[in-house]
Amino acid sequence: MATHMTIENVIQRSCINLHLAGSTKEEIILEMTDMFFGAGVISSRELFLYDVYQREKEGPTGIGNQVAIPHGKSEAVLRTSMAVGRSDQEIEWETLGEGKSRAFVMFAVNTEDKSELVSLLSQVAVALCDDKVIETLLSTEEEEVIFQLFNQKEGC
Repeated sequence: MATHMTIENVIQRSCINLHLAGSTKEEIILEMTDMFFGAGVISSRELFLYDVYQREKEGPTGIGNQVAIPHGKSEAVLRTSMAVGRSDQEIEWETLGEGKSRAFVMFAVNTEDKSELVSLLSQVAVALCDDKVIETLLSTEEEEVIFQLFNQKEGC
């Protein structure tokens, strides 16, 4: 069996946008889906969006600290990938913790890699338990900084 996927394997430089234009959860999800589509990560916007919304129905993907991690396991995903987006405004989002979200880490998971989703989510959660990581995610203007942020190997 192949080794576990790491954030380094799945983060796409072309799928980082620090100024998402959307002002609603639906617009943010669509905008991030368009990043995946533009990068050749997904074959169908419609099918991927359907699968993301199926996951959203299961429970909150907001994790607090102004961060949400929407994701979808989908036949439409050609290669498991991660996108990072940030809005200049706070977006209403169902959250386990307090309030709204401004930063979004979205996974597009190929159905063959579905067992890797928990590992990928936990790697992001470990990174986000560091206040400095969250502060950087919410403030940096450099996409390369975001890319490096999730490639640090330190835990909580």
